Amino acid sequence: MKHKKHQKNFVIQLNLYLCADKKQIFIKKMKKILKTIGSIAAAATIIFSSACNKGTTTPTQNSAQPAALSEIAYVNIDSLLDQYDMYNDLRTQLMAKQQKMEQELQTKGKSLERKALELQQNYEKRLVTPTRAQEIQQNLAAEQQRLLQQRDQGAMELADDERRIMSMVSDSVQNYIKEYNADNRFKLIINKAGLLYGDKSLDITEPIIKALNDRYNAAGQKATVPVDTTAKK
Repeated sequence: MKHKKHQKNFVIQLNLYLCADKKQIFIKKMKKILKTIGSIAAAATIIFSSACNKGTTTPTQNSAQPAALSEIAYVNIDSLLDQYDMYNDLRTQLMAKQQKMEQELQTKGKSLERKALELQQNYEKRLVTPTRAQEIQQNLAAEQQRLLQQRDQGAMELADDERRIMSMVSDSVQNYIKEYNADNRFKLIINKAGLLYGDKSLDITEPIIKALNDRYNAAGQKATVPVDTTAKK
């Protein structure tokens, strides 16, 4: 009776160390990050504005007048990102990294589960002493803790990569917008996401996408997620 009671308590404790549920948390977190990446335009509205005159000028009655319709344009950031080759290359890299992390974690998680099950079976068959079983159980707990740390570290790495991708793509688009409007033909260029209505004639998305892709592909080299040089070694 004493052995069965000890065995029951041990099995209950052992089950606390099985990482199947923890593993699913990691997978859901990774997918949530990728979902955020896929809807980047909804997560961060990018508004581009360009002044007609450079430098600081004193406002006059004329400059205070609303911009004429011909001086306003908008860009559909959702469409731009979907068709921008740089963004799609970076997103593909992030998805590949996420998948690799997920597979590695699943492999280690299944290995840990097998070890825990094997220990439980050996304990039930009295092939291992309670003292030895307790030692193995502690080792499995430590292994699980390392696995959870790896999960959290992976999530942080992907979040950092996401931030750098957003910054990289945003800089690329904004820099080209400035070049596109170098002649100051537009006083205001905005993101369509912030519009209730915009006439199609004001949409400059297509020429912006074409120019961005032409420039990116002309370089002949795919963009890569920049390394975070501030990360601690």
